[in-house]
Order: sequence, then structure tokens, then C-alpha cells
Amino acid sequence: MLICFVALTSMSVAIQSGSRRFHKNLEALRGIAAVLVVLHHLSLNPGSILASISLLQNGWLFVDLFFVLSGYVIASVHAEADATPDAAKGFLIRRFFRLWPLHFVTLIAALAVDIHAGKTEQAGYSLMVGLNLALVHAWGLTSGGVLNGPSWSISTEWAAYLIFAWICLATPSRSRRLQLLGALGMLSFVSLVAWRDASLEGDLMFRVPRCIMSFAVGAAVWSWARHRRAISTTLASIIQLACGAGMIGLLALMTYAPQMTLLMPILSAVIIAAMVLDPGSVARRILEHPLPQWFGQCSYSLYLVHMPLFRLLLIATPGGWPTRTVAANLWIVTALCVLFGVSSLTNRLVEKPCRELGRRIARRSIGERHPMRVVEPAA
Repeated sequence: MLICFVALTSMSVAIQSGSRRFHKNLEALRGIAAVLVVLHHLSLNPGSILASISLLQNGWLFVDLFFVLSGYVIASVHAEADATPDAAKGFLIRRFFRLWPLHFVTLIAALAVDIHAGKTEQAGYSLMVGLNLALVHAWGLTSGGVLNGPSWSISTEWAAYLIFAWICLATPSRSRRLQLLGALGMLSFVSLVAWRDASLEGDLMFRVPRCIMSFAVGAAVWSWARHRRAISTTLASIIQLACGAGMIGLLALMTYAPQMTLLMPILSAVIIAAMVLDPGSVARRILEHPLPQWFGQCSYSLYLVHMPLFRLLLIATPGGWPTRTVAANLWIVTALCVLFGVSSLTNRLVEKPCRELGRRIARRSIGERHPMRVVEPAA
């Protein structure tokens, strides 16, 4: 962890426009992480084959892979943006229309489930709805109130975007932007060590520092790797395989040592660096196939849609969650098929049109004098 932040705070970043290239294997990595989080939530229900896979019980940790990947992608595009209010405004408009529309749709679905369950009558529910609508529901303002469970990370990502935009405005020297972000990441790391016993687990009070820390690590990876030469395909494969094995091992060990969760941002950083510098290994070619790419393109929908969708499906299931193993496994297969279909629709009907709407609004708002390149960060 310290090495990544030292890389940010000590190096002078050379700014060269147009240096970013799209890495399709990173797109697939995002999809894999989203699917693992989905399987994690399904594994919490008893009696199914997923419930018997103990490693999935800790699958929530893959959210931190999202944060590192997001920091890498955002830095790769916007660390070079002009230090002007228009540039920051355009960035935030695009980010808002990337995050909020699907969040709103899934929030409506979560509200429908809560209405059915009678939860809307509880004290403070209207405030919780307002916080969710404003995307600040995971900023530690309240001890709970996340109506669609996975959306807490979207709230913290929005905080990271606001901080990053402020950094780009407040720092005249472009070469110092990542240094300031690294300093904030280090402060976040220290806060987790001091008040969370060096663990990523805990309530909403420290979810924003958790995100900022991993976001800064991702930016450090970009700063380090941007001008590096490609490594050999053999070395790239070995590193990716080792990191994947390390992540699986971490899921097993964190139950006994929660402090080891802090290794996830580091493992994520290493695997992203290896994938960026991978010239064409077998792993890269597999991840660039259509199916992994589809999971990557629909990862945001998969991530945000699955929880309210599964809750709605349980309401429609006679007797609720099946008690027999065969029935439970069949329910999971059916639910995943429905999720894939619905996610494809929300990606096409909500995500893509709203991203384009955000681009048009940003162009009209800031004018053509400040064109902004488009990025699709991790959810």
C-alpha cells in the first residue's frame, strides 16, 4: 500500500495528451468482478450449491477491485484535463449521467420491495430516500439507509469524482494532481488503520475513505504504467494467475485475519498493471472474447440491478426462498438468466442513452472549446 502512494507523491508526472488506449481485458475484468459480487449475494441464501462454497461468503471484497480499476481509468483520461471550471463541470456532468439514471431505476425497484414489505413506515425512511436520490447515502451521514445494497459503492464513487474534480481545479500544476490524490489516499489508509483496525469491513462511516484509498491506488498504477514497455506474455500470464490465486486465497484467510483485506487493493493494482502491459497472452485473448466483453459492458447493470431484482423474484416465488436443495439451485439458475436478460435491457435502454445524454448536455454546457474525451469507468 505504501509503495503505491509513494509512487504518486514522489514522481513528477509527464503530461502527454492522447496517451490513453482502451484495454478490452480490463473491461472483462470489471465484468468478472460484478459477477462475483452477484454470486456472493446469492451464496448468502442457505441450501444452494453456492452456499456450500465458503469463499463466496467474502466475495464482497471484489468491490475494492472496482475502486482501483475506476481510479486507473479516470486518471488515464482526466488527469490531463485543463484546470478550468468548464473541464471539471463537463467531467461531473458525464459522471453523473453515468451513475445516477440506473441508480434511480434500481432505487424505484428497491422502493417497490420495501413498500411490499411495509418498511416505508419506519422512522426516517423519507430522509433515507432523499439521501439515496442525492447519491450521498454512503457518506456516513447516517448509520444505515442504503435502500439498494450494492449502491453504497456508487455513492462513494460519486464522492471520489467530486474530490478528483476539486483536485483538478485546486491544483494549477497538472503534475501535482496525482500527488494530492495520493496524499488523500494515504490519509484514508491511516484512518482505516486507526479506526477500523486496518480492515475494509465495517459500517458506512468509513466507506468513502475505503473508496478514496483504492481509487488513489488505481491512479498510481496508471502513473507508473503509462510509459512502461509491454512485458512478455509469459510474465503477464504468471502475474495474472498469481494475483487471481492470491485473491482466492485472501477470501479464505480474511475470515481469520480481517486486516488482510487491505491486500485486495494491492492485488488489484498488480493484476491491472499486468493486464495493461500484457502484449497478448492467452489470458488477454480469452478476456477479449465476446462473452467476457458482454459481462464487462453490462457490469454496471449486473451490479446495480441484481439485488432489487432478486428480491422481487423472491416475492413472486410461492413460499419465498426454496428449502430444498434442488429447488434452490433451480431458483438461482432462473434468477441469473433473468438477471442477464434484464441487465442487457437496462444497459441498452438506460445506460447507453443516458451516457449519450450526459455527453450532449456537457457539450452544450461547456461549449466546444473544451472537448472532453469519454471514459467508461468501473462501477
